[in-house]
Amino acid sequence: MPGQEIDVHSVIMKALATTTNDNKKVQCPMILRFPDVLEDRLNSLHAAFRAAVDNSGYKSRYQGVFPVKVNQNKAVVQDMVNFGYSKSYGLEAGSKPELLIAMSCLTKAQPGAYLICNGYKDADYIALALSARAMGLNAIIVLEMEEELDIVIEQSNKLGIEPVIGIRAKLLTKIPGHFGSTAGKDGKFGMLAEKIYEVAEKLKKMDKLYWLQLLHFHVGSMIPTTEIVYNAASEAAGIYCNLVNEHGAKKMTTLDCGGGLGIDYDGTRSGNSDMSVAYGLEQYASSIVQAVRLKCEYNGVPHPVLCTESGRAMASHHSMIILEALSAIPEPQDEDTAEQLLSKIQDLHSRQQPRTAAVNGGDADMCSHAEDLKKHGIEMYKLAKKLSKRVTGDTQPIYNYHMNLSIFSLVSDFWSIKQLFPMMPVSRLNEKPTLRGTLVDITCDSDGKIEKFIGGGETLPLHPLDPKHGGYYLAVLLSGAYQEALACKHNLFSGPSIVRVKAAKGGNGAFEIVSADLGPTSEEVISTMRYDVMKDIGSVIEERAKKNDVWAMVEPLMTNGLTTMPYLNEYKAPKTT
Repeated sequence: MPGQEIDVHSVIMKALATTTNDNKKVQCPMILRFPDVLEDRLNSLHAAFRAAVDNSGYKSRYQGVFPVKVNQNKAVVQDMVNFGYSKSYGLEAGSKPELLIAMSCLTKAQPGAYLICNGYKDADYIALALSARAMGLNAIIVLEMEEELDIVIEQSNKLGIEPVIGIRAKLLTKIPGHFGSTAGKDGKFGMLAEKIYEVAEKLKKMDKLYWLQLLHFHVGSMIPTTEIVYNAASEAAGIYCNLVNEHGAKKMTTLDCGGGLGIDYDGTRSGNSDMSVAYGLEQYASSIVQAVRLKCEYNGVPHPVLCTESGRAMASHHSMIILEALSAIPEPQDEDTAEQLLSKIQDLHSRQQPRTAAVNGGDADMCSHAEDLKKHGIEMYKLAKKLSKRVTGDTQPIYNYHMNLSIFSLVSDFWSIKQLFPMMPVSRLNEKPTLRGTLVDITCDSDGKIEKFIGGGETLPLHPLDPKHGGYYLAVLLSGAYQEALACKHNLFSGPSIVRVKAAKGGNGAFEIVSADLGPTSEEVISTMRYDVMKDIGSVIEERAKKNDVWAMVEPLMTNGLTTMPYLNEYKAPKTT
């Protein structure tokens, strides 16, 4: 709200001066979480669906769930349940560990909140989901494959607990781009309509059709337009109506529209790439409500409860990753003239095998031609970029800003699927940035570099480093979804410190740090590689150090190394020259 704006740089300074519950100082990199924003996103989603329901005359309600996979952090999941209590907001799980988290957290939820059990399932998973029903939780087992029904029947008989089941539909509606690759009739999950009807008939023959109460679909993350949202919801509602009217599934109550509610990472509101969607919460909710209402009314079927599994759109905004600059070094200037660069491009082009020759040569030659194009094409692209700079007179040097960062641990989506996040300095914002920089991490890997930014830029406007100004910090925004769950431990760099921040009462920029937790220490990270740290490392180092009579020196250094984060600590960045 106006008057509640918080100065992020002030939060960073206060966080770095904060000690954790076990008396350790917070280190960079860190994640700043703002649970107030999380609550606002949740309230905004429910307000959008409430308005769509009221304005269209829809005769049922919206009741959503948060997919635990998006951010399994304890505080985030518990906040979601707490903030959504009055709305019967629930959770979705896709594995046994996530199911256990959901079961524990939903004991604090409004009775009746959904526990949607997705993912491939074995007997243990299904037995655990059935036990959740025995605990009084509203667990719904969603069948991904027809054969899972046999496991449900077996475990239900064994435990004496009747299930509520749903079926995941494999729709023909698809989305373009990376996120649509596992949707459509050849998709990874779910059943086509005819197979769904076969499952319903199987349940009917067993006199267990009343188990079936939910239909689920998911066409992919980051659905770009409301047209696709509408078409998918309409197609799924048609299957829902057929289950009720043609197969007698009269206990059907819920249509779970899955995830896909996207966010506009690049700010274009275009829906033209995997980084953008051409709608907001209100348009998304209206598209689903209208599509389902029209299809159900046409078929004379009561309106179902509408559920969504919106995770990215709920969690992304409330979290930012804070990175600390270590140094800024200019890249070497290219000494080739424009004529020399053009000559190199022409030389590479002349080496390309003619396409007709490759086609006439068969599969082997075609594969060789493709590899040749890939290799020389990249080289030609780099040379063409240099030539463009020469021709336009753009000779401003590019600086490599070395950051206290592991791209693989903190922004893994950038490394793995080239996802772009908004990034900007949070230091010295009263000064115009005068340098152009790329971000380089501290891993021993050539992929540990960020040189693509929102808007198509290959550099980021940054300030020269100067020790007299203190530390220089950057924020990676809209990063609250998936990054922590997907993080890896390349070079045994760990996750970040996590700091939770709330606006203080009274506004005027006041805030309070609710909690601060140091990221995983070196000891914790090493132990994930199956080391007994004290036995395999500590005692071995101690034995050799004592043998060389240097244990008095080694012991405190080893202890400090094991009990702090693997990242650089209290590093003094030199002045940019």
